[in-house]
Amino acid sequence: MKVSDYLLETLERNGVTRIFGNPGTTEIPLVRACEKRKRLRYIVALSEVAAVPMADGYARATRTLGVVNLHVAPGLGNGMGNLYTAGIAGTPLLVLIGGQDRRFLHTNPILWGPLEKMAGSVCKAVFGLNTRFDAAANVKQALRAALTPPYAPVALICPPDLLEQEIDAVPAKLTVPALSSLSDEEVQHYACFLTRAKYPALIAAEDVHWNHASAELETLAKALGAPVYAAPYTGVLPITSRSPCYAGYLPPSLQQIAERLAPHDALFFIGGRGLRTTLYSEARLPQRKAWIGNDPGARSADGEFELASIGDTKKILKQIIALVKPRGKRKTSSLRPVVALPARPGASLHPSRAIHALLARFGDAIWVDESGLSTSDVRQWMELAAGEYLINGSGGIGWGLAASVGAALGCGKRQIVAVIGDGSSLYASEALWTAAHHGTKILLVVLSNRRYATLNAAAGKLAGGALASFTIEPPVLDFSGLAKLYGWRHLQAATGRELDAGLKSLGNSLKANTLLELKLDPVLQPVTASRHF
Repeated sequence: MKVSDYLLETLERNGVTRIFGNPGTTEIPLVRACEKRKRLRYIVALSEVAAVPMADGYARATRTLGVVNLHVAPGLGNGMGNLYTAGIAGTPLLVLIGGQDRRFLHTNPILWGPLEKMAGSVCKAVFGLNTRFDAAANVKQALRAALTPPYAPVALICPPDLLEQEIDAVPAKLTVPALSSLSDEEVQHYACFLTRAKYPALIAAEDVHWNHASAELETLAKALGAPVYAAPYTGVLPITSRSPCYAGYLPPSLQQIAERLAPHDALFFIGGRGLRTTLYSEARLPQRKAWIGNDPGARSADGEFELASIGDTKKILKQIIALVKPRGKRKTSSLRPVVALPARPGASLHPSRAIHALLARFGDAIWVDESGLSTSDVRQWMELAAGEYLINGSGGIGWGLAASVGAALGCGKRQIVAVIGDGSSLYASEALWTAAHHGTKILLVVLSNRRYATLNAAAGKLAGGALASFTIEPPVLDFSGLAKLYGWRHLQAATGRELDAGLKSLGNSLKANTLLELKLDPVLQPVTASRHF
Protein backbone atom coordinates (compact mmCIF):
# COMPACT_ATOMS: atom_id res chain seq x y z
CA MET A 1 0.00 0.00 0.00
CA LYS A 2 0.99 3.63 -0.34
CA VAL A 3 2.61 5.38 2.60
CA SER A 4 -0.41 7.72 2.77
CA ASP A 5 -2.77 4.75 3.14
CA TYR A 6 -0.52 3.15 5.73
CA LEU A 7 -0.49 6.38 7.76
CA LEU A 8 -4.27 6.82 7.68
CA GLU A 9 -5.10 3.19 8.41
CA THR A 10 -2.65 3.22 11.33
CA LEU A 11 -4.45 6.27 12.69
CA GLU A 12 -7.81 4.53 12.27
CA ARG A 13 -6.62 1.40 14.07
CA ASN A 14 -5.59 3.61 16.97
CA GLY A 15 -8.95 5.32 17.35
CA VAL A 16 -8.58 8.44 15.19
CA THR A 17 -11.72 9.47 13.29
CA ARG A 18 -10.98 13.15 12.49
CA ILE A 19 -8.10 15.06 10.96
CA PHE A 20 -8.39 18.86 11.12
CA GLY A 21 -6.40 20.86 8.63
CA ASN A 22 -5.98 23.67 6.15
CA PRO A 23 -4.55 21.76 3.19
CA GLY A 24 -2.37 23.06 0.39
CA THR A 25 -0.56 21.56 -2.59
CA THR A 26 1.74 19.38 -0.49
CA GLU A 27 -1.26 17.82 1.33
CA ILE A 28 -3.05 16.64 -1.83
CA PRO A 29 -1.91 12.99 -1.50
CA LEU A 30 -3.05 12.87 2.13
CA VAL A 31 -6.43 14.52 1.50
CA ARG A 32 -7.08 12.35 -1.54
CA ALA A 33 -6.32 9.20 0.43
CA CYS A 34 -8.47 10.42 3.32
CA GLU A 35 -11.48 10.98 1.06
CA LYS A 36 -11.39 7.31 0.05
CA ARG A 37 -11.77 6.13 3.65
CA LYS A 38 -15.08 5.54 5.43
CA ARG A 39 -14.22 6.01 9.11
CA LEU A 40 -11.70 8.83 8.88
CA ARG A 41 -12.88 12.33 7.93
CA TYR A 42 -10.77 15.32 6.92
CA ILE A 43 -12.28 18.47 8.50
CA VAL A 44 -11.27 21.51 6.47
CA ALA A 45 -10.54 24.75 8.31
CA LEU A 46 -9.98 27.97 6.43
CA SER A 47 -6.66 28.65 8.17
CA GLU A 48 -4.13 26.90 10.36
CA VAL A 49 -4.90 29.48 13.06
CA ALA A 50 -8.32 27.82 13.29
CA ALA A 51 -7.30 24.21 12.52
CA VAL A 52 -4.96 23.75 15.50
CA PRO A 53 -7.41 24.86 18.23
CA MET A 54 -10.15 22.81 16.54
CA ALA A 55 -8.01 19.69 16.95
CA ASP A 56 -7.07 20.79 20.48
CA GLY A 57 -10.69 21.45 21.53
CA TYR A 58 -11.75 18.15 19.97
CA ALA A 59 -9.04 16.27 21.89
CA ARG A 60 -9.87 17.86 25.24
CA ALA A 61 -13.65 17.47 24.90
CA THR A 62 -13.45 13.82 23.80
CA ARG A 63 -10.38 12.95 25.90
CA THR A 64 -8.70 11.41 22.84
CA LEU A 65 -5.80 12.16 20.53
CA GLY A 66 -6.24 15.19 18.29
CA VAL A 67 -4.75 15.19 14.79
CA VAL A 68 -4.07 18.32 12.77
CA ASN A 69 -2.57 18.70 9.29
CA LEU A 70 -0.52 21.84 8.55
CA HIS A 71 0.75 23.12 5.22
CA VAL A 72 4.56 23.23 5.03
CA ALA A 73 6.55 26.12 6.53
CA PRO A 74 4.04 29.01 6.22
CA GLY A 75 1.21 26.83 7.49
CA LEU A 76 3.29 25.54 10.37
CA GLY A 77 4.19 29.13 11.20
CA ASN A 78 0.51 30.09 11.24
CA GLY A 79 -0.29 27.25 13.61
CA MET A 80 2.65 27.62 16.00
CA GLY A 81 0.94 29.97 18.45
CA ASN A 82 -1.83 27.50 19.12
CA LEU A 83 0.60 24.55 19.14
CA TYR A 84 2.31 26.44 21.96
CA THR A 85 -1.05 26.63 23.76
CA ALA A 86 -1.68 22.90 23.29
CA GLY A 87 1.76 22.15 24.72
CA ILE A 88 1.27 24.35 27.77
CA ALA A 89 -2.13 22.76 28.44
CA GLY A 90 -0.79 19.23 27.92
CA THR A 91 -3.03 18.22 25.02
CA PRO A 92 -2.10 15.10 23.03
CA LEU A 93 -1.81 16.24 19.39
CA LEU A 94 -0.29 14.58 16.36
CA VAL A 95 0.77 17.30 13.91
CA LEU A 96 1.07 16.12 10.31
CA ILE A 97 3.20 18.71 8.49
CA GLY A 98 3.33 18.70 4.73
CA GLY A 99 7.00 18.70 3.77
CA GLN A 100 7.96 19.99 0.35
CA ASP A 101 8.65 17.46 -2.45
CA ARG A 102 12.16 16.14 -1.77
CA ARG A 103 13.07 15.85 -5.45
CA PHE A 104 13.78 19.57 -5.74
CA LEU A 105 14.59 20.63 -2.18
CA HIS A 106 18.11 21.50 -3.37
CA THR A 107 16.60 24.44 -5.28
CA ASN A 108 15.06 26.00 -2.14
CA PRO A 109 11.57 25.92 -3.68
CA ILE A 110 8.62 28.00 -2.60
CA LEU A 111 7.14 26.90 0.78
CA TRP A 112 10.43 25.31 1.83
CA GLY A 113 11.60 26.00 5.39
CA PRO A 114 13.45 24.53 8.37
CA LEU A 115 10.48 22.44 9.50
CA GLU A 116 12.37 20.44 12.12
CA LYS A 117 13.63 23.58 13.88
CA MET A 118 10.28 25.33 13.64
CA ALA A 119 8.26 22.39 14.92
CA GLY A 120 10.84 21.54 17.56
CA SER A 121 10.19 24.84 19.35
CA VAL A 122 6.54 23.93 20.08
CA CYS A 123 6.50 20.11 19.93
CA LYS A 124 7.94 17.59 22.38
CA ALA A 125 9.27 15.46 19.50
CA VAL A 126 9.67 15.76 15.71
CA PHE A 127 9.77 12.82 13.30
CA GLY A 128 10.05 12.71 9.52
CA LEU A 129 9.14 10.33 6.73
CA ASN A 130 12.50 10.19 5.01
CA THR A 131 12.52 7.01 2.92
CA ARG A 132 10.16 4.14 2.21
CA PHE A 133 12.34 2.05 4.53
CA ASP A 134 11.78 4.18 7.65
CA ALA A 135 8.28 5.48 6.88
CA ALA A 136 6.32 2.80 8.78
CA ALA A 137 8.65 2.91 11.79
CA ASN A 138 8.49 6.70 12.04
CA VAL A 139 4.70 6.78 11.71
CA LYS A 140 4.50 4.42 14.68
CA GLN A 141 7.15 6.33 16.62
CA ALA A 142 5.35 9.64 16.17
CA LEU A 143 1.96 8.20 17.08
CA ARG A 144 3.35 6.38 20.11
CA ALA A 145 5.06 9.57 21.32
CA ALA A 146 1.81 11.54 20.94
CA LEU A 147 -0.11 8.93 22.95
CA THR A 148 2.48 8.67 25.75
CA PRO A 149 2.35 11.08 28.73
CA PRO A 150 3.34 13.77 29.37
CA TYR A 151 1.13 14.90 26.52
CA ALA A 152 2.07 17.65 24.08
CA PRO A 153 2.10 18.12 20.30
CA VAL A 154 4.28 15.68 18.32
CA ALA A 155 5.19 16.50 14.72
CA LEU A 156 5.44 14.13 11.75
CA ILE A 157 6.80 15.69 8.54
CA CYS A 158 5.15 14.13 5.47
CA PRO A 159 6.73 14.94 2.08
CA PRO A 160 4.11 14.42 -0.67
CA ASP A 161 6.40 12.43 -2.96
CA LEU A 162 7.08 9.89 -0.19
CA LEU A 163 3.37 9.59 0.64
CA GLU A 164 2.89 8.23 -2.88
CA GLN A 165 5.49 5.47 -2.53
CA GLU A 166 4.57 1.81 -1.95
CA ILE A 167 5.56 -0.08 1.21
CA ASP A 168 4.84 -3.59 2.51
CA ALA A 169 4.16 -2.69 6.16
CA VAL A 170 0.92 -3.76 7.84
CA PRO A 171 -0.99 -1.14 9.91
CA ALA A 172 -1.66 -2.17 13.52
CA LYS A 173 -2.85 -0.90 16.87
CA LEU A 174 0.10 0.27 18.96
CA THR A 175 1.08 -0.76 22.45
CA VAL A 176 1.63 2.52 24.27
CA PRO A 177 3.74 2.72 27.46
CA ALA A 178 1.44 3.04 30.47
CA LEU A 179 1.96 5.06 33.62
CA SER A 180 2.20 2.99 36.77
CA SER A 181 1.02 3.11 40.37
CA LEU A 182 3.33 3.44 43.39
CA SER A 183 4.87 0.80 45.59
CA ASP A 184 3.25 0.11 48.95
CA GLU A 185 6.06 1.97 50.71
CA GLU A 186 5.79 5.01 48.44
CA VAL A 187 2.03 5.34 48.77
CA GLN A 188 2.35 5.03 52.55
CA HIS A 189 4.54 8.15 52.52
CA TYR A 190 1.80 10.10 50.70
CA ALA A 191 -0.89 8.86 53.05
CA CYS A 192 1.19 9.92 56.06
CA PHE A 193 1.90 13.31 54.45
CA LEU A 194 -1.84 13.96 54.13
CA THR A 195 -3.04 12.51 57.43
CA ARG A 196 -0.40 14.39 59.44
CA ALA A 197 -1.69 17.69 58.05
CA LYS A 198 -4.38 19.53 59.99
CA TYR A 199 -5.67 21.55 57.02
CA PRO A 200 -4.44 20.05 53.72
CA ALA A 201 -5.40 21.43 50.33
CA LEU A 202 -5.45 19.61 46.99
CA ILE A 203 -4.38 21.52 43.87
CA ALA A 204 -5.33 19.83 40.62
CA ALA A 205 -4.29 20.32 36.99
CA GLU A 206 -4.82 18.72 33.58
CA ASP A 207 -3.30 15.31 34.40
CA VAL A 208 -6.43 14.55 36.42
CA HIS A 209 -8.52 14.92 33.26
CA TRP A 210 -6.28 12.85 30.99
CA ASN A 211 -5.87 10.09 33.58
CA HIS A 212 -9.67 9.90 34.18
CA ALA A 213 -9.04 10.66 37.87
CA SER A 214 -11.76 13.23 38.69
CA ALA A 215 -13.89 10.84 40.77
CA GLU A 216 -10.87 9.65 42.77
CA LEU A 217 -9.80 13.25 43.38
CA GLU A 218 -13.20 14.09 44.83
CA THR A 219 -13.28 10.92 46.95
CA LEU A 220 -9.91 11.73 48.49
CA ALA A 221 -10.94 15.35 49.13
CA LYS A 222 -14.09 14.21 50.93
CA ALA A 223 -12.13 11.69 53.02
CA LEU A 224 -9.69 14.40 54.08
CA GLY A 225 -12.30 17.13 54.46
CA ALA A 226 -10.03 19.14 52.16
CA PRO A 227 -10.80 21.64 49.39
CA VAL A 228 -9.77 21.11 45.78
CA TYR A 229 -8.39 24.11 43.93
CA ALA A 230 -7.80 24.13 40.18
CA ALA A 231 -4.28 25.36 39.48
CA PRO A 232 -4.14 28.70 37.60
CA TYR A 233 -4.75 28.40 33.86
CA THR A 234 -5.67 24.69 34.09
CA GLY A 235 -7.00 23.98 30.60
CA VAL A 236 -9.71 21.47 31.59
CA LEU A 237 -11.82 21.54 34.78
CA PRO A 238 -10.37 18.69 36.92
CA ILE A 239 -13.33 18.20 39.32
CA THR A 240 -17.02 18.93 39.05
CA SER A 241 -17.69 22.47 40.20
CA ARG A 242 -20.88 21.18 41.82
CA SER A 243 -18.78 19.35 44.39
CA PRO A 244 -18.76 20.81 47.91
CA CYS A 245 -14.98 20.23 47.79
CA TYR A 246 -14.48 22.50 44.79
CA ALA A 247 -12.82 25.73 45.90
CA GLY A 248 -12.48 27.36 42.48
CA TYR A 249 -9.50 28.28 40.34
CA LEU A 250 -6.50 29.79 42.03
CA PRO A 251 -5.83 33.30 40.68
CA PRO A 252 -2.77 33.75 38.41
CA SER A 253 -0.96 35.88 40.99
CA LEU A 254 1.52 34.35 43.40
CA GLN A 255 0.57 36.88 46.05
CA GLN A 256 -3.15 36.06 45.75
CA ILE A 257 -2.37 32.33 45.66
CA ALA A 258 -0.43 32.63 48.90
CA GLU A 259 -3.36 34.48 50.48
CA ARG A 260 -5.87 31.83 49.37
CA LEU A 261 -3.68 28.95 50.58
CA ALA A 262 -2.55 30.57 53.83
CA PRO A 263 -4.99 28.57 56.06
CA HIS A 264 -3.49 25.27 54.88
CA ASP A 265 -0.46 23.55 56.35
CA ALA A 266 0.10 21.05 53.51
CA LEU A 267 -0.35 21.33 49.74
CA PHE A 268 -0.85 18.23 47.59
CA PHE A 269 -0.41 18.95 43.87
CA ILE A 270 -2.09 16.47 41.51
CA GLY A 271 -0.75 16.98 38.00
CA GLY A 272 0.66 20.01 36.27
CA ARG A 273 4.20 21.34 36.02
CA GLY A 274 3.86 24.30 38.37
CA LEU A 275 1.76 27.37 39.13
CA ARG A 276 1.25 29.49 36.00
CA THR A 277 1.04 33.15 36.94
CA THR A 278 0.72 36.36 34.94
CA LEU A 279 2.11 39.54 36.47
CA TYR A 280 5.12 39.44 38.79
CA SER A 281 4.45 39.41 42.51
CA GLU A 282 6.39 38.16 45.53
CA ALA A 283 4.98 35.75 48.08
CA ARG A 284 5.95 32.68 50.05
CA LEU A 285 4.34 29.26 50.10
CA PRO A 286 6.01 27.83 53.22
CA GLN A 287 3.69 24.83 53.53
CA ARG A 288 4.89 21.26 53.15
CA LYS A 289 4.33 20.16 49.56
CA ALA A 290 3.90 16.90 47.67
CA TRP A 291 3.26 16.20 43.98
CA ILE A 292 2.13 13.39 41.71
CA GLY A 293 1.71 13.71 37.96
CA ASN A 294 2.78 12.80 34.46
CA ASP A 295 5.52 15.33 33.70
CA PRO A 296 9.12 15.12 34.98
CA GLY A 297 9.43 18.85 34.32
CA ALA A 298 7.29 19.68 37.38
CA ARG A 299 8.69 22.30 39.72
CA SER A 300 7.67 23.58 43.12
CA ALA A 301 6.58 27.20 43.35
CA ASP A 302 8.59 27.69 46.55
CA GLY A 303 11.25 25.40 48.01
CA GLU A 304 11.23 21.70 47.20
CA PHE A 305 8.56 19.03 47.16
CA GLU A 306 8.75 16.74 50.15
CA LEU A 307 7.42 13.97 47.91
CA ALA A 308 7.28 13.82 44.10
CA SER A 309 6.38 10.85 41.91
CA ILE A 310 5.59 10.29 38.24
CA GLY A 311 2.67 7.96 37.65
CA ASP A 312 -0.97 7.47 36.78
CA THR A 313 -2.85 9.90 39.03
CA LYS A 314 -5.99 7.73 38.99
CA LYS A 315 -4.11 4.64 40.20
CA ILE A 316 -2.14 6.57 42.80
CA LEU A 317 -5.17 8.37 44.21
CA LYS A 318 -6.95 5.03 44.56
CA GLN A 319 -3.97 3.70 46.50
CA ILE A 320 -3.92 6.71 48.81
CA ILE A 321 -7.69 6.55 49.40
CA ALA A 322 -7.33 2.96 50.60
CA LEU A 323 -4.96 4.15 53.34
CA VAL A 324 -6.71 7.36 54.42
CA LYS A 325 -9.27 7.12 57.20
CA PRO A 326 -12.18 9.51 56.51
CA ARG A 327 -12.17 12.53 58.79
CA GLY A 328 -15.75 13.55 58.15
CA LYS A 329 -16.96 16.95 57.06
CA ARG A 330 -14.91 19.98 57.95
CA LYS A 331 -15.78 23.60 57.48
CA THR A 332 -13.09 25.68 55.86
CA SER A 333 -12.86 29.33 54.91
CA SER A 334 -11.05 28.54 51.67
CA LEU A 335 -13.95 27.13 49.63
CA ARG A 336 -15.40 29.07 46.70
CA PRO A 337 -16.23 32.52 48.09
CA VAL A 338 -19.84 33.70 47.96
CA VAL A 339 -20.36 36.71 45.69
CA ALA A 340 -23.65 38.56 45.36
CA LEU A 341 -25.02 39.55 41.99
CA PRO A 342 -24.77 43.29 41.32
CA ALA A 343 -27.88 45.42 41.17
CA ARG A 344 -29.42 45.99 37.76
CA PRO A 345 -27.52 48.98 36.30
CA GLY A 346 -30.48 50.82 34.84
CA ALA A 347 -30.81 50.36 31.11
CA SER A 348 -27.39 48.71 30.65
CA LEU A 349 -26.60 44.99 30.78
CA HIS A 350 -24.18 44.13 33.57
CA PRO A 351 -21.61 41.53 32.40
CA SER A 352 -21.87 39.58 35.68
CA ARG A 353 -25.66 39.33 35.48
CA ALA A 354 -25.32 38.19 31.86
CA ILE A 355 -22.87 35.42 32.77
CA HIS A 356 -25.09 34.31 35.65
CA ALA A 357 -28.15 34.13 33.36
CA LEU A 358 -26.26 32.13 30.72
CA LEU A 359 -25.00 29.63 33.30
CA ALA A 360 -28.51 29.21 34.68
CA ARG A 361 -29.85 28.55 31.18
CA PHE A 362 -27.01 26.32 29.91
CA GLY A 363 -25.69 24.67 33.07
CA ASP A 364 -25.57 21.25 31.42
CA ALA A 365 -23.53 22.36 28.39
CA ILE A 366 -19.83 22.07 27.65
CA TRP A 367 -18.36 25.55 28.08
CA VAL A 368 -15.38 27.00 26.24
CA ASP A 369 -14.27 30.18 27.96
CA GLU A 370 -12.13 32.95 26.53
CA SER A 371 -14.12 35.78 27.99
CA GLY A 372 -11.28 37.85 29.41
CA LEU A 373 -12.22 39.67 32.60
CA SER A 374 -15.52 37.74 32.79
CA THR A 375 -13.66 34.44 33.18
CA SER A 376 -13.66 34.70 36.96
CA ASP A 377 -17.42 35.32 36.89
CA VAL A 378 -17.93 32.10 34.92
CA ARG A 379 -15.89 30.17 37.49
CA GLN A 380 -17.73 31.85 40.36
CA TRP A 381 -21.16 30.56 39.39
CA MET A 382 -20.57 27.57 37.11
CA GLU A 383 -21.79 24.15 38.21
CA LEU A 384 -20.28 22.11 35.41
CA ALA A 385 -19.09 18.52 35.32
CA ALA A 386 -15.40 17.67 35.38
CA GLY A 387 -13.91 17.99 31.91
CA GLU A 388 -16.73 20.22 30.63
CA TYR A 389 -15.13 23.62 31.15
CA LEU A 390 -12.25 24.43 28.78
CA ILE A 391 -9.85 27.37 28.60
CA ASN A 392 -6.76 27.76 26.47
CA GLY A 393 -4.36 27.37 29.39
CA SER A 394 -1.49 29.38 27.96
CA GLY A 395 -2.75 32.87 28.69
CA GLY A 396 -2.95 33.77 25.00
CA ILE A 397 -6.14 34.60 23.11
CA GLY A 398 -7.64 33.53 19.81
CA TRP A 399 -8.03 29.85 20.75
CA GLY A 400 -11.54 29.61 22.17
CA LEU A 401 -13.84 30.15 19.21
CA ALA A 402 -12.15 27.55 17.01
CA ALA A 403 -11.73 25.15 19.94
CA SER A 404 -15.49 25.25 20.49
CA VAL A 405 -15.99 24.08 16.90
CA GLY A 406 -13.67 21.12 17.50
CA ALA A 407 -15.51 20.30 20.73
CA ALA A 408 -18.85 20.43 18.90
CA LEU A 409 -17.62 18.09 16.17
CA GLY A 410 -16.36 15.68 18.79
CA CYS A 411 -19.44 15.81 21.06
CA GLY A 412 -22.24 16.09 18.54
CA LYS A 413 -25.04 15.31 21.00
CA ARG A 414 -23.95 17.93 23.56
CA GLN A 415 -24.68 21.63 23.62
CA ILE A 416 -21.51 23.70 23.28
CA VAL A 417 -21.41 27.24 24.69
CA ALA A 418 -18.45 29.46 23.82
CA VAL A 419 -18.09 32.74 25.75
CA ILE A 420 -15.56 34.89 23.93
CA GLY A 421 -14.42 38.50 24.23
CA ASP A 422 -14.98 40.63 21.15
CA GLY A 423 -11.23 41.02 20.58
CA SER A 424 -10.56 37.29 20.94
CA SER A 425 -13.41 36.38 18.60
CA LEU A 426 -11.66 38.02 15.64
CA TYR A 427 -8.51 35.87 15.72
CA ALA A 428 -10.01 32.79 14.08
CA SER A 429 -13.52 33.83 13.13
CA GLU A 430 -13.15 31.77 9.95
CA ALA A 431 -13.82 28.75 12.18
CA LEU A 432 -17.49 29.78 11.95
CA TRP A 433 -17.46 28.49 8.37
CA THR A 434 -16.35 25.00 9.44
CA ALA A 435 -19.11 24.92 12.05
CA ALA A 436 -21.73 25.95 9.49
CA HIS A 437 -20.38 23.54 6.90
CA HIS A 438 -20.76 20.61 9.28
CA GLY A 439 -24.11 21.67 10.76
CA THR A 440 -23.13 22.10 14.40
CA LYS A 441 -25.39 23.93 16.87
CA ILE A 442 -23.01 26.08 18.89
CA LEU A 443 -24.04 29.05 21.00
CA LEU A 444 -21.29 31.65 20.58
CA VAL A 445 -21.63 34.48 23.09
CA VAL A 446 -19.56 37.52 22.14
CA LEU A 447 -19.00 39.99 24.99
CA SER A 448 -18.81 43.23 23.05
CA ASN A 449 -17.39 46.07 25.11
CA ARG A 450 -15.22 47.50 22.32
CA ARG A 451 -12.12 47.17 24.50
CA TYR A 452 -9.25 44.86 25.30
CA ALA A 453 -10.57 45.09 28.84
CA THR A 454 -8.16 42.50 30.20
CA LEU A 455 -5.17 44.47 28.92
CA ASN A 456 -6.56 47.66 30.43
CA ALA A 457 -6.90 45.86 33.76
CA ALA A 458 -3.22 44.94 33.50
CA ALA A 459 -2.37 48.49 32.41
CA GLY A 460 -4.09 49.73 35.56
CA LYS A 461 -1.49 47.82 37.58
CA LEU A 462 1.53 48.40 35.35
CA ALA A 463 0.93 51.80 33.75
CA GLY A 464 -1.41 53.57 36.18
CA GLY A 465 -4.50 53.44 33.99
CA ALA A 466 -6.16 52.36 30.75
CA LEU A 467 -4.36 52.91 27.44
CA ALA A 468 -5.97 54.35 24.32
CA SER A 469 -4.37 51.64 22.17
CA PHE A 470 -6.53 49.01 23.86
CA THR A 471 -9.78 50.51 22.56
CA ILE A 472 -11.18 48.81 19.45
CA GLU A 473 -13.56 51.53 18.30
CA PRO A 474 -14.33 53.32 16.07
CA PRO A 475 -15.59 51.71 13.99
CA VAL A 476 -17.87 49.60 16.17
CA LEU A 477 -17.55 45.98 15.06
CA ASP A 478 -20.71 44.61 13.44
CA PHE A 479 -21.03 41.01 14.56
CA SER A 480 -24.35 40.66 12.76
CA GLY A 481 -22.38 40.99 9.53
CA LEU A 482 -19.94 38.31 10.68
CA ALA A 483 -22.81 35.96 11.50
CA LYS A 484 -24.43 36.61 8.12
CA LEU A 485 -21.13 36.00 6.31
CA TYR A 486 -20.86 32.49 7.75
CA GLY A 487 -24.54 31.54 7.81
CA TRP A 488 -25.09 31.83 11.56
CA ARG A 489 -28.20 33.12 13.29
CA HIS A 490 -27.57 36.45 15.05
CA LEU A 491 -29.14 37.73 18.26
CA GLN A 492 -28.13 40.75 20.27
CA ALA A 493 -28.91 42.16 23.69
CA ALA A 494 -27.99 45.40 25.39
CA THR A 495 -30.33 45.14 28.40
CA GLY A 496 -31.37 42.44 30.83
CA ARG A 497 -34.82 42.27 29.27
CA GLU A 498 -33.36 41.81 25.80
CA LEU A 499 -31.11 39.02 27.07
CA ASP A 500 -34.06 37.27 28.75
CA ALA A 501 -36.06 37.53 25.53
CA GLY A 502 -33.14 36.26 23.46
CA LEU A 503 -32.60 33.23 25.68
CA LYS A 504 -36.32 32.49 25.61
CA SER A 505 -36.33 32.60 21.80
CA LEU A 506 -33.74 29.83 21.70
CA GLY A 507 -36.28 27.35 23.07
CA ASN A 508 -35.31 24.14 24.81
CA SER A 509 -32.43 23.45 22.43
CA LEU A 510 -30.63 25.30 19.67
CA LYS A 511 -31.79 24.54 16.15
CA ALA A 512 -28.79 26.19 14.46
CA ASN A 513 -25.47 27.85 15.15
CA THR A 514 -26.23 31.11 16.96
CA LEU A 515 -24.08 34.15 17.65
CA LEU A 516 -25.43 36.04 20.67
CA GLU A 517 -23.86 39.48 20.82
CA LEU A 518 -24.01 41.13 24.25
CA LYS A 519 -23.46 44.87 23.93
CA LEU A 520 -21.84 45.91 27.19
CA ASP A 521 -21.04 49.25 28.78
CA PRO A 522 -17.21 49.23 29.11
CA VAL A 523 -17.50 51.15 32.38
CA LEU A 524 -19.20 48.18 34.07
CA GLN A 525 -16.66 45.65 35.36
CA PRO A 526 -17.33 41.99 36.26
CA VAL A 527 -17.76 41.66 40.01
CA THR A 528 -14.82 39.22 40.26
CA ALA A 529 -12.48 41.14 37.92
CA SER A 530 -9.98 41.72 40.72
CA ARG A 531 -9.10 38.00 40.64
CA HIS A 532 -7.84 38.17 37.07
CA PHE A 533 -4.30 39.32 37.88
